Amino acid sequence: MPELPEVETVKNIIEPLIKNKTISSIEIFYNNLIKSNIDDFKNNLLNQTFLNVTRYGKYLFLHLTNNLVLIVHLRMEGKFRYVENDNFRIKSTSLIFYFKDGTGLAFDDTRKFGIMYLSTEDKFKELEMIKKLGYEPFDVNSNNINDIYKKFNKKKPIKLLLLDQTILTGIGNIYADETLYLSKINPLTLGSELNNEDINQIVENSKKILRKAINLGGSTIHSFHPGVGIDGKFQESLLCYGKEGEKCPRCQTRFHKIFLNKRGTTFCPNCQINHELQKAIGITGPIGSGKSTALKYLEELGYLTFSADEMVHELYNETYIQNKISKILKFKFVYSDKNSRNYARKIMIENPTLKTQVEDYIYPLLEDKMLNIIKNNENVVFEVPLLFKAHFEYMFKKIFVIIVNKDKQISNLNSRNHANDLNSIKINSDFNYNKDNKNIIIIENNSSLADFFEKIQENINKD
Repeated sequence: MPELPEVETVKNIIEPLIKNKTISSIEIFYNNLIKSNIDDFKNNLLNQTFLNVTRYGKYLFLHLTNNLVLIVHLRMEGKFRYVENDNFRIKSTSLIFYFKDGTGLAFDDTRKFGIMYLSTEDKFKELEMIKKLGYEPFDVNSNNINDIYKKFNKKKPIKLLLLDQTILTGIGNIYADETLYLSKINPLTLGSELNNEDINQIVENSKKILRKAINLGGSTIHSFHPGVGIDGKFQESLLCYGKEGEKCPRCQTRFHKIFLNKRGTTFCPNCQINHELQKAIGITGPIGSGKSTALKYLEELGYLTFSADEMVHELYNETYIQNKISKILKFKFVYSDKNSRNYARKIMIENPTLKTQVEDYIYPLLEDKMLNIIKNNENVVFEVPLLFKAHFEYMFKKIFVIIVNKDKQISNLNSRNHANDLNSIKINSDFNYNKDNKNIIIIENNSSLADFFEKIQENINKD
């Protein structure tokens, strides 16, 4: 559905084309387009002249002589088409205004959801469809922001509140997703959980997004075009909308898509954290740091524990996954065959691009498995060696980063018969993680096992 920027673009396109044009006749091909009396509609508009076009929210107001106002809502795919030749009607045409100079204005609507309603200058703002509209974001200021605070204070997801035209009018699915992404607010966050600063940020970011979209002529998405042969350019600047599976430009996490009231909603789970998902504990760190030891200790304490490496092994055993990896690596990959695994590893070492493609395929599958476990269980712990590389930080209320000095690390690897790994050791100094993440807890494992377990226990109990 066209939103505020698209409707503003339509207004700017048609106003100079129809201004001072006088209606000589009207043909209506789809009666349900007209929501006022059809006979009155035709009779009252005959011989009237268009004066100007205004807009509020997603509504267009075509002002005419004799104090008339034609209210138009484009809905899903409605569009105006100015005609200067004989091709007045096409298959999707619902109505045509013929002008005395031989030109015309057609309203085309493939899905037939658009509406027109004829009113007057003194009455149209009091019609229920108009009167119930909330503020446009551009009109929100210090004098009325308290009204917005109150209207957002509901136990409904903020995405749905942004789509509620009685609160802020003009924002639809595209610009709601873009605004929340820019504001780093998860679409599932309840309005009642937001503070005034959050709401201020949402309003200001919606203004930024809408202004930019208007300057670029709106978004041409799917089958909507603001005019014949005219495309908006904002879709080329979209940050998150419609980018499910692509990587967030801020943090490289895969964009997720969910449905709220059947409306597709795209967001970055790492930038727009859903705090209800932050239930699990994550364990990570360099090889030989003691991750598996920590996981086993937490299992003994009664936690439900999972190894991401083992979960990945389970995925690799799936035939459809082996087939996909075979296509990426361009050879028949059979996970149960050690030689095949070694050859796949060799290919990926020699060609990092192919390695990235395999990871980009596997990580989302692992992510879905982990999320399903988190959603359905309490007291869950995951050992995830590549937690930060896979951008899984958003799942965890606590992330234990286990570090060791090099001597202890070498000792641990030798005890596990990993002497071959010593040439590729990554110690604490080059283990990358976001030091600003408040959920990260550094646990040193340079002393005794008892000391290590005591530190884990101490940090589990911390709020």
